[in-house]
Amino acid sequence: MKIKIIGAIAAILVVTGGYFGYLRYEQHKFVESITPHVKNASLRLANAVRYETEKDSKITYKELFEKLESDVSEIDKRILDVQTIATPSNKEITDPVLTYLKSSQELIRAILMKYRKQLALSSASDWVERALDDLRSANSYGREYAIKASDKEMKDFEKASKEYDEARAEVLPAVTRMREAYANAAKSMSPDILANPSIFEAVAKQNDMKKTKSIDGEGKK
Repeated sequence: MKIKIIGAIAAILVVTGGYFGYLRYEQHKFVESITPHVKNASLRLANAVRYETEKDSKITYKELFEKLESDVSEIDKRILDVQTIATPSNKEITDPVLTYLKSSQELIRAILMKYRKQLALSSASDWVERALDDLRSANSYGREYAIKASDKEMKDFEKASKEYDEARAEVLPAVTRMREAYANAAKSMSPDILANPSIFEAVAKQNDMKKTKSIDGEGKK
């Protein structure tokens, strides 16, 4: 009788072990299937951040906007690819990965908006300089018009400056969410396919509003 019981227990353990082994195998296969999508998004994020931290970049604003817009669109495709193969059984992996992808996309969008507002601010600054030059060279007949023009350009500059500061301030919350998403995704995904956490610190430092405000982006025109 005892031998039969031991045999039954052993059989149950073998079946159970085989079942959990199968689940682990399926989980491994799923992680492998989504790895290229996560890696792609990580590389795009790292490249986007590079424009934040490399001051000698010669990329133009037009090229930068096209590049970042393309990154956002491509990550959208990767999100859909992961959602397509996701099942309820791998939800614990899928949810953090999708959050990681969406957070990467959100951070790139925040950087893109910052640079759009930066370009607007740079343009507004140029117009102020032109208006002031006109004012300084205006004769008595054109002085009143030049004063009105310079006042208008100054107001436009103040508006652009405010919008730039607001866009820049939105980058830090996006970085915070990215850090959290990275920590959760790293529980199931190898750090090798995720973005290096050091880039989050670099972006945060670059957009610290406590520092002296300046128009960044040398080389972008």
